[in-house]
Amino acid sequence: MSNTNQRGRGGALIGIMLVGLGALFLFAQVFNVNIWEFIWPFFIIVPGLLFFVGMFLGGKSAGPLAIPGSIVTMVGLLLLYQTITNHWESWAYAWALIFPMSVGIGLVINGSWSGVDQLVQSGMKFITTGVIIFLIGGVFFELLVFENIIGNVVLPVLLIGVGVFMLTRRRRMQASASQPMQAPAPPIEQAPPRRPAPPTQPVEPEFEPIDMGRIKK
Repeated sequence: MSNTNQRGRGGALIGIMLVGLGALFLFAQVFNVNIWEFIWPFFIIVPGLLFFVGMFLGGKSAGPLAIPGSIVTMVGLLLLYQTITNHWESWAYAWALIFPMSVGIGLVINGSWSGVDQLVQSGMKFITTGVIIFLIGGVFFELLVFENIIGNVVLPVLLIGVGVFMLTRRRRMQASASQPMQAPAPPIEQAPPRRPAPPTQPVEPEFEPIDMGRIKK
């Protein structure tokens, strides 16, 4: 029964990818857009997504497939972005999205799929490190070296968003830490079980001795 469900989920994922490709080709035909020059990154994205299909079909034991799937998919998405925008110089700092960020995403997916909390925690550390490297490198190269609209508008907005997220997260942590913890209710003392009373011995009746001399008289 579980194998049937896994095959059904894998077929659903493949069906979604086919629908997306069909919609993309239809868009190109209707609006007369030459998408062939932009479609080559999908030859990297699709194999990356197939790793996730294998993970769904293989069950919890196939969770490690999420790590190469995340890396390959992230590489394809970056190439797609750079092909559309012609912003190839972003490789100067965008590598941080591949390592360590995409590795962390794979670890989080693997841990969530396999039920291992330690992998999720390790993955979040990789993701945090990758985001920090990406932001620092993006600010340096886009503002000081490239001087384009991405550095003048997008990155400052992104920095503001990340800063607001970190502040709100810190306030939530402080609020949760300041809440008094309710002391556990004291255990109800149970009375010790009563010991059964020892059995009473029957009392023998006392008889008055017969005075034989009185009887003779």
